[in-house]
Amino acid sequence: MPRLPTAILAAIALHLTAPAPLAQAAGESAPAARLDTPSGLPVPRFASLKSDRTNCRLGPSFDYPVTATYLRVGLPVEIIAETKSHWRKIRDHDGGECWAHEATLRGPNRALVVKETAMLAQPENGARLRARLAAEVLVRPVGREGRWRLIEADGIRGWVRNDALWGVD
Repeated sequence: MPRLPTAILAAIALHLTAPAPLAQAAGESAPAARLDTPSGLPVPRFASLKSDRTNCRLGPSFDYPVTATYLRVGLPVEIIAETKSHWRKIRDHDGGECWAHEATLRGPNRALVVKETAMLAQPENGARLRARLAAEVLVRPVGREGRWRLIEADGIRGWVRNDALWGVD
């Protein structure tokens, strides 16, 4: 049997492991999370990077080339597929996708502020301002109330709207 070039194998692997589309047309509900995964955990789900240097690959093996290197510990990523050999296909907040070994990930413990937003004292519009958060700031979610998240950033706790964060359900 002839040997297939690595590029073709990579394309086949990416096609076979690609998740169902996450975005739905307006008015349609998102598909339920898959639970028939090698880990038994739902996909998609959020995780955070363990290290300040995380290599991400074209395919689910150390044999594939590194396509991206993340340089931010705690950065939230979305796991969108996984293999029995402990690889996780991840998506970052910009939509970039690649494969990371499960040892480089940990449970979701950070969220990313995606747009400048106000941190408020209470989970309601018009509440007293606690701080202003710039885009790209990492925060620690600690609670939830409706469309609001209680977060901690630099020792300050306050409430922000869910739509200002990426990396939380």
